[in-house]
Amino acid sequence: MARFDLRNNSLRLLSLLLAFALWLYVSNEQNPLREKVLTINLEETGLSQNLIITGGMPETVKVRVQGNRNQLTNLSPVDFKAVVNIPEGKTGDFSVPVQVSTPTGLRVAQVIPDQVNLSVDRIVEKQITVAVSLRGTPAEGFTALAPVYQPNIVVARGPSRDINSISQATALVDIQAAAKDVDQTIQVNVGSANVTINPAVVHVTIPIVSAVANKTVPVAPQVSGSPAAGYAVKRQSAEPATVQLSGAAEALSAITSIKTEPVDIQGADKNITKEVGLTVPQGVSAQPGRVKVTVEVVKSDSAATPSGDSDTTKPKT
Repeated sequence: MARFDLRNNSLRLLSLLLAFALWLYVSNEQNPLREKVLTINLEETGLSQNLIITGGMPETVKVRVQGNRNQLTNLSPVDFKAVVNIPEGKTGDFSVPVQVSTPTGLRVAQVIPDQVNLSVDRIVEKQITVAVSLRGTPAEGFTALAPVYQPNIVVARGPSRDINSISQATALVDIQAAAKDVDQTIQVNVGSANVTINPAVVHVTIPIVSAVANKTVPVAPQVSGSPAAGYAVKRQSAEPATVQLSGAAEALSAITSIKTEPVDIQGADKNITKEVGLTVPQGVSAQPGRVKVTVEVVKSDSAATPSGDSDTTKPKT
């Protein structure tokens, strides 16, 4: 009897295996394993608010999935999610894997690319000066005086790599064939798409006047603040030492020198060199418009002259 039951059980097991094999065969014949390639939007997670991805992040990845015909027929990119997880607080250049989530029953055979090289930077802000540039020339018999504009300082915000390389924002004004004052609101630019400027525009007025007189005058360097204890200003000079003024003759007749914008020497214990603008009267322009000021700071016992208020300093001619 036991031998008979064993034979029956073996037959039953064999029948089940044959039935399963037949089911697999029919399933593969009727609904074989297939592949499909989809383009999936790539997202990021974990990026801190004060960080920004500056390079290396593709917008999409290609995903090759495997499944049967029924599973793949109505499959679309929205059924998937592709993400890269940014390590918290990490900056610099590094690689991260692409993680893809799929509907149940499907297999991801390949992700292209399966990892991405990212550049992550910290977002910083910096105040920068605005410089106005002129394009073109006024009408014959006219000349352009120094531009008047507000604001002259804006705030740049963006990746530290970009911000650290920016020294000024520029505004370009077209004065071609102008025979009267040019008054415009101009977009400022810093040459980087990753950087935002606040405010983004400046109001510029370019005085256009009839032919004017010229006059060469010395530059009077100005300083503000006091050197470190035990130090004094020995000498201050400008390069170039003179500039050419243009403007109405009556306005130029009263000008004997042109002061620079103050150079801050507060707490200085060594020489300071800085490029600054000139304090040019309204209706007068200077060429060049900026000069390099050098302030020699020495120990008090070796100073030829003590430091003092900038208005008492005589210009170097």
